[in-house]
Amino acid sequence: MTREPKYPVQTVMKAIEIINLLAKEGGSQGLGISEFSKELEMGKSTVHRLLDTLQFYGYIEKDEESSRYRLGWELYKIGQRIPQQNQLFNLSPNYLMELSRRTQETVNMGILKRGETVLISKIEGSRDALRVSVNPGEYESIHATGIGKALICEMSEAEVRELLNGRELLTVYTAHTIARTEDLLAELRQVRQQGYAVDAEEYCLGLYCIAMPIRDYTEKIIAAVSVSTPTVRMDEGKKRLVLEALGKCAHDISKALGYPG
Repeated sequence: MTREPKYPVQTVMKAIEIINLLAKEGGSQGLGISEFSKELEMGKSTVHRLLDTLQFYGYIEKDEESSRYRLGWELYKIGQRIPQQNQLFNLSPNYLMELSRRTQETVNMGILKRGETVLISKIEGSRDALRVSVNPGEYESIHATGIGKALICEMSEAEVRELLNGRELLTVYTAHTIARTEDLLAELRQVRQQGYAVDAEEYCLGLYCIAMPIRDYTEKIIAAVSVSTPTVRMDEGKKRLVLEALGKCAHDISKALGYPG
């Protein structure tokens, strides 16, 4: 939890403490009423009433022979619904809007599909207003964009080469584009080390882009988010601002998708 509840309900909080304790300390044998009472500093009668209610709803189960309690399967069934309700495509646009507001620049989100970057969301930045526009199906290069490099930064060398269909020479878009697979692999190592990818006029002259990966509950990279700005505006101060805001956005989205890191 990031903060205390504004309107705490003590009974609910105590029930959650019981579930959390079972998840942390229960093991395969479970816990007995005396252990709950000691660890949570609750009276045994209070513990018994809470356990009885939680058992009724299937959130915990009781071993009648040992009188010890374990987590119930109802929690597992509920947990399986979480990824379905918290997917990349139904997230609130507020994450990206806040990133664009803080940086006053264009924000993009993309995924990997058929060996290319596919943009799934875009917010065009302005010093006066924010305008949201989504361009589904818009493809961009993997090796020449910040989003593309962020998406593949944790792939093995073999996976990257397979993604590029074994090509050693890559499509060149500007004089700054990475033209060789070996050079791309070296840059991906740097991306992994620093935690973000850069497109310094590699896809479009005059455009500078910084991107970071987004992870889900499996801890795998499933998307990337970027901030794009005219190169002339990207000085050291601007870069620090973008990295801070971008890092928060990528973290918040990943957390909403269940990433535990």
